[in-house]
Amino acid sequence: MAATSIDDLPEALLLRILSFLPTINAVRASLVSRGWRDLWRHVPRLNFDMSLYHSPPNALCESREFFADFVTQTLLLREHSTLLYSFHLLFNYRDYRRTTTQVNSWVRYAIASGVVVLLLSFPEDLFVKSEVDSYADVTWEKYDFHFSKIRNSWVSCLALDYCRIVWPKSLPCDGFSSLRSLYLCNVSLRAKVLDNVVSSCVNLEFLSLSCISYLRNFKIHSQTLKELELELFKIRRYKDAGSLEIYAPNLHRISFDRFSVAEYCSRDLSSLVEANVEFWDEDREGFNCEVLQILTVVERLTLLDMCFNRYAWDEVCATKSTSVSLVFKNLKFLELKIGYTEDKLLEIAEFFELCPVLETLVLDYYVERDFLFSEYFKSKPPIFHIPNLKQVKMRNYRGTEMELQLTVIFQQEAARQKVFWYHRPLQWLYETVNPQYTDEAIFLGFTLYTVIPYCFFSVTEMPIGFFLRSSPALGLI
Repeated sequence: MAATSIDDLPEALLLRILSFLPTINAVRASLVSRGWRDLWRHVPRLNFDMSLYHSPPNALCESREFFADFVTQTLLLREHSTLLYSFHLLFNYRDYRRTTTQVNSWVRYAIASGVVVLLLSFPEDLFVKSEVDSYADVTWEKYDFHFSKIRNSWVSCLALDYCRIVWPKSLPCDGFSSLRSLYLCNVSLRAKVLDNVVSSCVNLEFLSLSCISYLRNFKIHSQTLKELELELFKIRRYKDAGSLEIYAPNLHRISFDRFSVAEYCSRDLSSLVEANVEFWDEDREGFNCEVLQILTVVERLTLLDMCFNRYAWDEVCATKSTSVSLVFKNLKFLELKIGYTEDKLLEIAEFFELCPVLETLVLDYYVERDFLFSEYFKSKPPIFHIPNLKQVKMRNYRGTEMELQLTVIFQQEAARQKVFWYHRPLQWLYETVNPQYTDEAIFLGFTLYTVIPYCFFSVTEMPIGFFLRSSPALGLI
């Protein structure tokens, strides 16, 4: 018989619904009906988010104590026979001397209850209302997370934010086989500790490091690692410029998001398929090339705000004892998020020379300011030598003069390769253009939506009406 009200739903389904709510809301749901009174005690997911806690006004200490008491009472009254799948804590840790013991007891309870996903966050900018005015009077330190706590536990995913990892010297390196995903953000971590953590987690598959303090020259060696994310890290301002060595023979994807050290070394990245790189704005060509030279084996590459110079590239290759310039011999998909300025187009023209098998190119224009090409540049545009190119896409198309000139450059490249152009069928246009613009779609089919055998040029996410105004300027009608 079909359920006619929410009370008729199976208890397992109700518990699953409540598990997606913050714990404070799941507890409040006990007031819905008598049958729900003890339901929250069996929820397998606990999410204690202090930012959702409505604290009394002008009562900093009381607010923290009330929330801490709520967490403690919830754990005491919870049904202990129910296994805990995930435990998420977002807590104001500024008055750490009074709350350290409580936080430690919560973490111990979660691990003892068989938690699989453990997320601990103590952000520095987490305020309650009355704390903004008394910021200078409050002492704050990062929470000390002793890695020994998860030894021989069920924790498979660990995320730490604003913590300091403590690795005792006497701690054995075994007993961490359950951990498969590790997220570290705003964490204080020494290179030796990081090496111990990565080498001890023998089944680690995902590692994310963001805004890490105290790292200088460090290594990431793992036989099982498949995904690596490195974000918001820069130490070149110090005398010791820093280095990174990666040994991960099973690594499939790597991401550098404004991550910068002076020297990169890869011992084995033979399984690497995909890479994403976002550079710092002030980075010079040499530093960018240092990152790119370890990614020459990838098949898919995304670059944001790249600054490239062929001379700097050859210099980097020479320092690596390479007799010839390295090329991206496997690269078939390339996405560039850049501004279409004269300098950038000259740079990517040089970069294309290193991509002999490139088949798909995606251009994403993200710079807000528009620049105009000089007459000299229009008369002698750069040559894009991409012999195996099959597809070009432009995202966020706005119809600026730079974008129009870029389409002309690609058309000249097609003509230079002596290929034929023909009109794309209207059915294909419907996949990109809103069907309600039927007339415009047909018109576009005879202008910019032209293709060449084994190579076609498409424009996505663009204002339709623009082509009706600007296409004659290209001489394509």
